[in-house]
Amino acid sequence: MRRRVRWTVGGCALLFAAFFLFLALRSPHKPLILLALPPFFCLLIAAASFSDILHKTASRIIGLAASLLSLAYLVIEIRSQPWSPYPGLGEPHWLHAALAFLVFGLPGIYVAVRGEYPAWGKAARGLPRGKAACAQNHSHGA
Repeated sequence: MRRRVRWTVGGCALLFAAFFLFLALRSPHKPLILLALPPFFCLLIAAASFSDILHKTASRIIGLAASLLSLAYLVIEIRSQPWSPYPGLGEPHWLHAALAFLVFGLPGIYVAVRGEYPAWGKAARGLPRGKAACAQNHSHGA
């Protein structure tokens, strides 16, 4: 990923982390662990954007979170009404959860295991693959 894009994504992630932290501190409800998760997740995205050293580790945690959340969504929807007829778009249904798992969960598992975005992904051409690609992107200064 080009340096300019990485800095833009990282900067936006830091802004969102600050916003989520501001909301958490002002919230009358204090389940701190739940309120701390969104800013922590945004900080992971910023770490993956700014740091080559933390990129793989942060990407793995982000991939694991995406796969676990989509799997949890699928399990919840299957357990709630497994035989309900399909209500259409915009309504909760296990088919939507299965699609979410295919779109977010499976690539998330790949990223959690490998530490990099899958080469078969739609945006794979714009993302670095391995150490050589990261070094190449930084040498161009773009």
